[in-house]
Amino acid sequence: MAETHLVIVGTSVLRNGLKELGSPEAASCPGGGSAARCSDLVAACADPQRLDRERCKALQGDEECLGLLTCLASKSPFRMSAELNAMDWVVKDKCGDVRRIVLFASDTPEGRAAADVLSRFLGAECPGVEVVAEIVTGLGGEFWPGLLNLTRSLARWARRAFYRDNDIVYLNATGGFKPEAGMAILAAMLAAPVVPYYKHEAMKETVILPQIPLRVDEGRLRVLIGQLLNIAKKNAKIRLSDPNLSEVRWVLIYLAKMGVLRRLGGETYEVTERAEEILNLLAQIYEELVVKP
Repeated sequence: MAETHLVIVGTSVLRNGLKELGSPEAASCPGGGSAARCSDLVAACADPQRLDRERCKALQGDEECLGLLTCLASKSPFRMSAELNAMDWVVKDKCGDVRRIVLFASDTPEGRAAADVLSRFLGAECPGVEVVAEIVTGLGGEFWPGLLNLTRSLARWARRAFYRDNDIVYLNATGGFKPEAGMAILAAMLAAPVVPYYKHEAMKETVILPQIPLRVDEGRLRVLIGQLLNIAKKNAKIRLSDPNLSEVRWVLIYLAKMGVLRRLGGETYEVTERAEEILNLLAQIYEELVVKP
């Protein structure tokens, strides 16, 4: 039976690549003579002390540097990339039963570069496998829009792989930020039967999590969405103790404590433009969870 692997992409292949660019392995790769120049570009994407997204953009179109990073990945794939390390049980078998690998990367220069290197490596290591780099709009920038688009994209690919292609669907949740990875697991499991897996760099084996048949309480979710949309209006006045807001009080308390709701006195707050935006995005995320296959 064919498999689809949905992979959340972080930047480990760039961080580790930066270390490897000074190694003898780099000198033996095509383009190894440019290791110092490439190191400067990769540092702008992956070194916390030298991050420069404008400079990092130059890496995306630099065939020599991307080729050098891909060569380094081919020499030590499981040391270079957390995502590939978690997929060792797949890659070692030349992706034998895999139909498709979808890489979900952030909408940032470093996210695009990391996805590019992984796409090149997997394209060479897994002949005949469709490798798709899915750049998720907003991911890596504004948290709520990025989370919404990641939820939409993952759910769409999970439904397509399972219901249209009849594939076994795996989700590699090793890369990226943990809040997004947690939401990704939930959204994917609600969209279709999906098997998440993960490998910490200190672990010797990949851990597969149980496939859990989840179902949303749609009636309650519709009430929640309705409450969110009812108050997601700039300058609306709300009371945190209002019994009609019981399903969304948790987010209102959070927004109030973060200063996103404007306090008018006592438990009365005014919805700001930023609060309106967040509440609307949260309602849209919930809508994605009730979409049928």
